[in-house]
Amino acid sequence: MTSTSTSAGHAGVVAATICDGASEPAAANIIPLPFSPERYLIVQIRTDCELLRRNVKVVIECLRALTGLLEDVDGGSIREEFQHRLSRLNELLVLRLDQLSAADRLLQEVLPYA
Repeated sequence: MTSTSTSAGHAGVVAATICDGASEPAAANIIPLPFSPERYLIVQIRTDCELLRRNVKVVIECLRALTGLLEDVDGGSIREEFQHRLSRLNELLVLRLDQLSAADRLLQEVLPYA
C-alpha cells in the first residue's frame, strides 16, 4: 500500500492506493460477474423463500407450545375449540411449507437458464 501526504497545510489528509504488487491498483484486477437481473431476482426469491420457511417453522413450534399449554385449561369445551383451531392452523402452515419447498425447487431448476 502506498500513501502520499498532500501539502504541509493539509498534513492530516492522506491519499491511499492499494497495489497488487505491480504498478496497477488492485481494483483493476476485479472482474465483474455477469449476473443478469433475472438471475439476481431468482436468487433473491429463493432467499426470501428460505426465510419464510424458517419463520413458518417457528410458528409451528409456537403452536405446539400453545397446544401443550391448553392441557392446563379447565374448560373442556374451550380447550377443544382452541385445539381444533390450532390443529387447523398447523395443517395450513404445513401446506405452506410444502408450497414454499415446491416453489424453491422450481426456482432452483430455472436458475441455470437465467
